[in-house]
Amino acid sequence: MDSSAGSHAPARGWDRLPRAVVLAILVICPAARAQAGQLGALVSPGPLAKAHASLEGADKCWQCHEAGRKVTASRCLSCHKPIAERIARKAGVHRAVTDDCVRCHVEHAGAEAELRRFDTRTFNHAVETGFPRDGLHARATATCAACHKRRSFLEANPACSTCHADMHKGTLGTDCTRCHSTSVGFKESRKLFDHTHARFALTGAHRTVACEKCHTAGTFRGLEFETCSSCHKSPHRKALGPSCTSCHTTEQWETKTVDHARTAFPLVGAHAQVACAKCHQARVTAPLAFDRCAACHANVHRDSIKEDCRVCHTNVTFRGATFDHGARTSFPLVGKHAALACRQCHTTISAADVPLAQKVVDFGGAARACVACHRDPHKGDFGLACDACHRPATFSVAGFAHPRAPEFFAGQHAGLACARCHAPSARPQPTRTGLPMIAPRPAQPILACAACHADVHLGQVGSTCELCHGVDAARFAAARFSHDRAAFPLTGKHRAVECAKCHPRETRAFPGGSGTAMNLKPRPTDCQACHQDPHMGQLSPKCDTCHVTETFRLFTYTHRGLERFFSGFHGRLPCASCHKKEAGRFPAGAGTAVRYKVGTACKDCHPQF
Repeated sequence: MDSSAGSHAPARGWDRLPRAVVLAILVICPAARAQAGQLGALVSPGPLAKAHASLEGADKCWQCHEAGRKVTASRCLSCHKPIAERIARKAGVHRAVTDDCVRCHVEHAGAEAELRRFDTRTFNHAVETGFPRDGLHARATATCAACHKRRSFLEANPACSTCHADMHKGTLGTDCTRCHSTSVGFKESRKLFDHTHARFALTGAHRTVACEKCHTAGTFRGLEFETCSSCHKSPHRKALGPSCTSCHTTEQWETKTVDHARTAFPLVGAHAQVACAKCHQARVTAPLAFDRCAACHANVHRDSIKEDCRVCHTNVTFRGATFDHGARTSFPLVGKHAALACRQCHTTISAADVPLAQKVVDFGGAARACVACHRDPHKGDFGLACDACHRPATFSVAGFAHPRAPEFFAGQHAGLACARCHAPSARPQPTRTGLPMIAPRPAQPILACAACHADVHLGQVGSTCELCHGVDAARFAAARFSHDRAAFPLTGKHRAVECAKCHPRETRAFPGGSGTAMNLKPRPTDCQACHQDPHMGQLSPKCDTCHVTETFRLFTYTHRGLERFFSGFHGRLPCASCHKKEAGRFPAGAGTAVRYKVGTACKDCHPQF
């Protein structure tokens, strides 16, 4: 039985009699058996469920109840042997059962009562049964009856073939989950199938081939795949053998990985990028000429080059060349010439729309003169030997060294444009023809400063500018000038005085004419010309008697003629003790100054004596 009563009413009537007595009465008296049925109905707590209907009646109570009305698990499992086996294996919903069956399966609740009471909404089918209802099964098994056609849940078989017809007819075994999944329909399982588990793994373009392309009529075993010709028709008419993989890969049917090094002509450089059909236009195995480049490439140089192309060109790229222009010609390519393309000098057709194969790059008889390629901006004034001034490293004349007076063309002169000094003369026009004549080369420029520079000193110091100025100083500063050569050498603090402090700019008439210039000469040299007399005429105008240019301050002074007076106490007194600053009249006028001329008598300082 699936279940038994959980609790019963108190025993009444025959239920109190010993079972042996009741059986004896039923055997002896047939009429008593009919009464026993009526008696059983009276003492029963209620009708049994339909599954146990055959056990109705007082004479059958002992099949489930032991003495004392107890229903034990051993009585239930004696009939329900599949349940007993699952309990023993600890499997399914009964895997943890240890108590009596009546705790869950309650009987005598009526003929329509459900002995297997559980909540289908919370029932975990995967955990309890080991068969998950996932994917498409979840919708197809919305109710238990969809799979459990009979009353017993234990009779359901989890094998796929229980519900689904095997279209492979057993050729692929019974484990359908190796190829199929409940997440998609059977027809879409091909998208999830991992072909690496098969004997023929799909790689490259094979992955996009439809299953039916190879598995015709649902055949999945016994297919031939040892050679490519099992599926692919050879376009080479078996000339290269049955193994296509020596040249082709599965990435694309057109992919070619032939090892051309096995032939007499290995493909390297740009040759490796050429399509096979470019050379093998007929049969792949047909012999081709490859001893000379001209067998495939047009000679764009025609008869100017007799040697094979590989003498200058490489197969890394067909453009450019490794021709040693210096060793093989008398015109080495250096400087900016080295980067020029060959056809820039050696070509007869320069149209941009003319294909390379139609251009003629003629290497014979190219002119070497500069004017053959370069325009002469001097119009012949300096001759045709451009390399006398210019170099191919740069066409400018920055590196040109003047052979005449190179020190003159250094410093500030070095950056000047040639035309600043080398100005060509005007071209005369003949009166008869009116055609221009080629003028002679310009005369050598005059190196005197006055030829280019105006005299900023307006004739005060002569015309020998280089005595003071040099081309190596910024803005031709007077870096060479030394005041030691002047009438007033600069010493001490005079060295730090700016020139304009003593030589101001003036606008007047100078030896070189009227204008504005720095007044250089004549300049006074006495101290009073620049410094104010703080002694107001009390002392000699020769300041250097007491002061020096290192510092105009006077730290010590020796009184001449009064050595005896200042030999003792008076010699230790500061100057201000006798020479006090006062306002009054002085030889130079009224004002405030230190009084230097004081008396030497005692009463002049000590009136008390």
